[in-house]
Amino acid sequence: MSAGEAAANRVRREGAISFLKKPIDTGTLDKLFTDIMKQSGAEFKQILLVEDHQAQSQALKDMMQSQGITVDQAFDGESAFRMLNENEYQCVILDINLPDISGLDLLDKIKAIDKFMELPVIINTAMELDKTSVNRLMQYANAMVIKTSKSSDRLIDEVNLFLNKITETNGAPEDVNGKVKPVSKGKEAIKGKKVLIVDDDMRNIFALSSALQSYDMVVEIANDGEEAIAKLEEVNDIDIVLMDIMMPKMDGYEATRHIRKQNKWTKLPVIALTAKAMKDDREKCIAAGANDYITKPVDMDRLVALMQLWLEN
Repeated sequence: MSAGEAAANRVRREGAISFLKKPIDTGTLDKLFTDIMKQSGAEFKQILLVEDHQAQSQALKDMMQSQGITVDQAFDGESAFRMLNENEYQCVILDINLPDISGLDLLDKIKAIDKFMELPVIINTAMELDKTSVNRLMQYANAMVIKTSKSSDRLIDEVNLFLNKITETNGAPEDVNGKVKPVSKGKEAIKGKKVLIVDDDMRNIFALSSALQSYDMVVEIANDGEEAIAKLEEVNDIDIVLMDIMMPKMDGYEATRHIRKQNKWTKLPVIALTAKAMKDDREKCIAAGANDYITKPVDMDRLVALMQLWLEN
């Protein structure tokens, strides 16, 4: 088992519930907190914002305070850790790149204390993270959402998945209008199924892994087309493949064509994932042998519906 796979199996532990990539749209956090407060029935009365960039910190503080949220600011790791121990916070927004300590090291330090094990932490960073760093975050995270200029809505959807998983223990999850969401049918249809996620970005793999594991799916991962073929040869009970298109070594088109040349995989469902939204993208994916196609950032509700459809077929 690779380090990435081992980390993916740990995603359901408590800790950071979201991951934002700078530059962050303040509207994204606005929507995130509004949604969390409506769905959980609890208000974040006091939040600790750990951000070394003072202008950005102030902009985020102003946005949240306009929503009635009390925000304390820390500009380095030492003051953040001291304030955590002196005050009662309902959530922490943590920048990875701090002047005195790595945000990853600070997160380890915070989570080593029992009373902070279930404290929600939202990771907010402009840094490109390597596999080792992502693996460390995965020890504490329930979901990772990569912030791009187009992913604000996806951030809220991913947080909704996390909140729904919690509310399922108390009854059927509800949307903001009080209507029960029909998640159980789709969840039962894919529960226990084994999915191979193929993507060269560990953050994307984590975002999908954590979301799909909340549906009780078994996750296998590969970082390029060659690894995907090898994984299919090694694990003979994979039920469905989520195939990124743009990857090094062997891209998704070539990998899918290779899969379709093998008689044993002719009926294996393959759903292509791509950041592009060009008109002919779907046709290219289908021509290569994919059963269906979805664009990034992935709409989890649509993805689960597609997986349910093709697994039933």
